[in-house]
Amino acid sequence: MTAGKFDVSYSALTQVALLPPDERAALARLFASGEIEQPAITRRTSDGRFVSRFGDKKVLWQRVARNRPEIVSIVDRSYAQA
Repeated sequence: MTAGKFDVSYSALTQVALLPPDERAALARLFASGEIEQPAITRRTSDGRFVSRFGDKKVLWQRVARNRPEIVSIVDRSYAQA
């Protein structure tokens, strides 16, 4: 699936589809702006992927063909506390 400036992996399709419209818009803005490159928002993982904050959630993403971002997973605080 392609959503604006990023792709969504098969494993994250349901997670993205279930986001409320305002959070989906925030996610689109994050990838559409240069904000995604700011170290305060995005960190690189040891396996070369990235974790970015948007609202109270975090999105795990990677660069794919033509350096395009692809969302791998979305995690919120409830998952991190479990």
